[in-house]
Amino acid sequence: MPLLTRWVIRTALLYLIAGVLTGALYWANTLWQLWPPLRAFNPVYIHLLVVGWITQLIFGVMYWMFPIISKTNMRGSPYLAWGTYVLLNMGLLLRAVGEPWRTLDPTPINQALLVLSALIQVAAGILLILTVWPRVRERAGR
Repeated sequence: MPLLTRWVIRTALLYLIAGVLTGALYWANTLWQLWPPLRAFNPVYIHLLVVGWITQLIFGVMYWMFPIISKTNMRGSPYLAWGTYVLLNMGLLLRAVGEPWRTLDPTPINQALLVLSALIQVAAGILLILTVWPRVRERAGR
């Protein structure tokens, strides 16, 4: 298993834990009114689970398991793949900070933070496509 895949899958597992915990806090607060600021976890726990856990896990497995390009260039550019990992996590962490902050106290700064996080995540998606696209092809001999 490539080093990048190990990092991505471990990070995805951390996001699973974070997403489940923040979701549990949000829903417990919704039911029992524990602490009003916990209502800010609503969009965050979904992003942690969908982008952090599911998308990242899929990326890690794709990078590991998709067909190789060639014996000399098995998985394509490692720089694109690591760039995908860094940007995906940077964008998600910025969103995890900016989203609750914006919910509790909307300011131009946290609005800009959310826009920046979205742009970084779009860039990560583009790098993901560039990383995996050359490996999606018809099987030789068919």
